[in-house]
Amino acid sequence: MQVYKYKSIPDPEKIGNHLYRVQIPQPFYADNNIYIIDSDEPAMIDSGYIQNLGILQRSLRKIGLSLSKIKHIFYTHNHIDHISAAITMRSYSDAKLYGMVNMSSATGNFLEYMSFFQRGENRIIYKAISSPELRKNYIQKMEKIRKDLSEAYIHSNKVDLNLKMDVELVEGDVIDIGDRLIGFLHTPGHNLWHLTPYILGEGTYFTGDLVLGNISSIYAEIDGNLAHYLKSLERLMNIPIKRLLPAHGEEPSDPGKAIKTLHKTLSILERGVIRRLKQKEYDLHDLASEAMGDKVKENPYYIVALAIIHAILLKWIESGDVRVIEVDPPYERYRWIDDKL
Repeated sequence: MQVYKYKSIPDPEKIGNHLYRVQIPQPFYADNNIYIIDSDEPAMIDSGYIQNLGILQRSLRKIGLSLSKIKHIFYTHNHIDHISAAITMRSYSDAKLYGMVNMSSATGNFLEYMSFFQRGENRIIYKAISSPELRKNYIQKMEKIRKDLSEAYIHSNKVDLNLKMDVELVEGDVIDIGDRLIGFLHTPGHNLWHLTPYILGEGTYFTGDLVLGNISSIYAEIDGNLAHYLKSLERLMNIPIKRLLPAHGEEPSDPGKAIKTLHKTLSILERGVIRRLKQKEYDLHDLASEAMGDKVKENPYYIVALAIIHAILLKWIESGDVRVIEVDPPYERYRWIDDKL
């Protein structure tokens, strides 16, 4: 079974009472924050990218743990960098796996789900870019990761490609892990199935990809939703959160301010999109480059930037304020409608 190799194994960082963070590198995007609650029944928030599970295992040993000692794994959502390790977890651990109700059945065969997700990303690229050569380059970069994963695991007897949760959660469920209780908020927007686990009585919330140091992705083309995302942020604003622990990046010193800043950033970005469309016609590529900075075109988060702008556009397309101009479908351009009939 192919794994990614790194020069060193990350040290678990103690960030609270029997609470650890392990930053696991991955071959795309930012490092994953895997959180371990070393309670009477040790628990983990997400298990990361499948090909880095061995790194996580060796990191856990530095604090006297191992995957075999983990009793509960709570998944925030079903994206590859958070949950793909679940399809081989039975080879390492008897831990119970927890996820949002219906998430695993909707995901099904994980390689087929990855193909579905890849097609969604491809559709965004085709909508955004008119140059065949340029869009081919972007798509090939993204597809290589999925291809490598498929080739590494499709014939492995240590992998069950069908994603399965032992416990399907709904909001209001509370799971006893010994000396702590874990609750769950359903916080859709980044993803339909997104959960925010939290430790009851402590004000510690594990926000997955909902609240990051920068703007999270919103793949409206797949299963994200801008309106739901903003409502989830607004809900968190009204909760007295003491600690906000994201899946990528550093913990913010002021959780409430971090959430408000993210909400405000999206509002500013949306106003910028509207202002530009009122000036002239744009395609998605140019609109993302101007609204989020020209450097985004060379950034690994380019597809994320396109997805965010696309989610904003869909809001105004659905309201009838933005017209879609089909140039060479699926490539399209957008224009603000000044005088609606």
